[in-house]
Amino acid sequence: MVRTAPSAVRLWHKDNSIMWIKGDLHVHSHCCKDGSLPVAEIVERSKEYCDFLAISGHCRVPEFFRAEQQYAEVLEARKKYNIPIFNTGEVEFPVPRHVIFITTPDNREFELLQSLVPRFCRRNKVEGIVAAMEELAFLEREWGEKVFMIFNHPNAPDVSTEDLLTIAGSPVFKVLACVDRRERRAPQTWDVGGAWDQLLMQGHRISARCGSDFHRHFDDGGDDQLPCEFVQDCLEVRENSYDEIFKAYTTGRFFCQAGDILFDPVFTFSGNGRIKLELNFKSEMERVELISDGKIIESFDVPQEKFSAEFAVPEGKYYRVRGIGKMQKRKYEEGEFEPLFLLNPLYP
Repeated sequence: MVRTAPSAVRLWHKDNSIMWIKGDLHVHSHCCKDGSLPVAEIVERSKEYCDFLAISGHCRVPEFFRAEQQYAEVLEARKKYNIPIFNTGEVEFPVPRHVIFITTPDNREFELLQSLVPRFCRRNKVEGIVAAMEELAFLEREWGEKVFMIFNHPNAPDVSTEDLLTIAGSPVFKVLACVDRRERRAPQTWDVGGAWDQLLMQGHRISARCGSDFHRHFDDGGDDQLPCEFVQDCLEVRENSYDEIFKAYTTGRFFCQAGDILFDPVFTFSGNGRIKLELNFKSEMERVELISDGKIIESFDVPQEKFSAEFAVPEGKYYRVRGIGKMQKRKYEEGEFEPLFLLNPLYP
């Protein structure tokens, strides 16, 4: 957990009151034109992988998204399954990018999308950075601190770093996508010195996440894996509740991964300029890298299942960790993929 202790330590911390949960905020049901499964079936099939998820309709025009039907199915699924199920939608942002806005069920969740799409959808010719900032200001004014925005998709398209820096001035913007369906990886988030590092160096506390972008599973003739079957967001919480999930995402108390390779990390920065890492792996790794101010400052080969290191680090505005695993066989296709994980930053 990122927290401040009396000794000025900020850390993810081993604590018996803390639990790790897995989830996915980018999931499409048959209420989208290109989705395949009812909400209840998605939850039923993915519950062995997921502790929570969000159903994320395509908020474009009515023929693409049956919002009322999705919400009704989400409400029914909440009665049947004892896991948090967020109701949301993938919105056409005025700056060309798909985004998702997350709020909790008690904060006018259905009204959120009904208010945004008529006013700010890019397909209605509401375009540009000025309109984007107007949308975020509207959200901040109307929904307060109980809403945050995720930039979806690797390279779909890349938003300029200049525009990202402007958008990051809004407290609503919290999360950038790194990996989604078909193993697509976002250079803006993954690459050292890329747009994410630029945002962090400017003092913006933006986190990275993964999402399945689920539409149709391989078993049903599609090319997607179920929520959390391949990529996961792993959150540090005190209970599996909407409020705790919301807090974890907005404070960066989570890590993301492709391939389910990492569990129970401890990542500590102490006031005397030392980093401590304790990492546990489910499969073989290639290397772990510590990044600060847009540069790799430490790199380790980690063939073993457990990795532990403590070392002094140069002064930096933030510290983040990424790891790369050895190539693994794909589950449903021929060939291999490269597992990876990202720990979200600690800030001195």
